[in-house]
Amino acid sequence: MTRHGGFFDSDLLARLARLEITARRVVDGFLAGKNRSSRHGFSIEFVEHREYTPGDDLRHLDWKVLGRMDRYYIKRYEEETNITGMLLVDASASMTYGSGHVTKFETAAVTASALGYMLNRQRDAVGLALHDSDLRVYQPPSVRLVSLANIAGELRETTPSGKTAFDEIVKRVVMELPRRCLFVILSDFFVPIAEIESALRFLYYRGHEAIVLQVLDPAERHFPFTTNTLFRGLEDRRDLIAEPHRLRRRYLDILEKFIGDVRSLAQDCAFDYQLLDSPADVGPAVATLLARRISRQRTGRRGRGG
Repeated sequence: MTRHGGFFDSDLLARLARLEITARRVVDGFLAGKNRSSRHGFSIEFVEHREYTPGDDLRHLDWKVLGRMDRYYIKRYEEETNITGMLLVDASASMTYGSGHVTKFETAAVTASALGYMLNRQRDAVGLALHDSDLRVYQPPSVRLVSLANIAGELRETTPSGKTAFDEIVKRVVMELPRRCLFVILSDFFVPIAEIESALRFLYYRGHEAIVLQVLDPAERHFPFTTNTLFRGLEDRRDLIAEPHRLRRRYLDILEKFIGDVRSLAQDCAFDYQLLDSPADVGPAVATLLARRISRQRTGRRGRGG
């Protein structure tokens, strides 16, 4: 990753330059944009007819229906609107881990910055929620360029610490939002699976959409240790000295099941899922996810994430 100006990665932005972030469910926004809104107006996409009532704009009268049925009907449309995006970034102590020169939090911050930049470039509103067991930073969604700069500043100044309270944080952030959003969630998800399920289902039933990005370090993913190793808990005080060859197979089996469970929970809610397990692969992984998302929107199919 090449970072310029905090967590803005010029290489990543260049790779994503020709893509866009789209909403697959009906969203609520506040500018004229590309995504369908739940508010009805007179815009581009036809929805239905309704009977004329005095005071309606006659420009929207359907003259063909009048000619066939001798009755007055007005055309209704769905106004097109921008996405309201919320970057939800895990800043707990487990995100400080990095077996190389980049930590999981840095990977998450670079990815969040890139996606926030894309949303802002599309004239979409973007906000930020940084959390551990508490909501450390909440920046409401905004289309202003200064908001994007503030997001970059908050990410740059954050030092991850503390434990994670994912379910509680998601529900708290939702209560702060006046409209339905596209959540971009970046975390290692090192919390009980029941907590993840509760949070994602809450988002789904409240009408929100989500892109779920699970951030792991290559060493966590592949467990390359070969000699006696001291493993230290980052969110508790437990230490473990172990012979890695005795743990490796069971560790990898448990990890693969955990990753599969998170992926399945996301997809059960029709949310996109992507595993980011190497800083070098963030660009290709995010580009693939967004391209797959656009393709599904065009064809109306639901796919399975990587």
